[in-house]
Amino acid sequence: MERAFTSLPGELAKFTWVDGIKLIERKLWANLEAQGLSQIKAQGEPFDPNLHEAVRYGKGRGGVVIEELQKGYKLYDRVIRPAMVVVGDEEEKED
Repeated sequence: MERAFTSLPGELAKFTWVDGIKLIERKLWANLEAQGLSQIKAQGEPFDPNLHEAVRYGKGRGGVVIEELQKGYKLYDRVIRPAMVVVGDEEEKED
């Protein structure tokens, strides 16, 4: 649903049925979280191969996730889908 909302044309965003669908999404997430599902935090975090799947490198701090391409999820402590991420590849400079 999140992808659908990000690509929703502006002229459709003003309709009340869109707000209704967003409310349904929030309630669905509340129920899933109550059952132990959680999103994996990726943006700005150190790359962890147990949680993240690196699909490419980009300009940014080395070893740190600079962009999240697809969200990852855990069920309690078990990864059910790793987050697909872009990892920074620049060396840190010492002054």
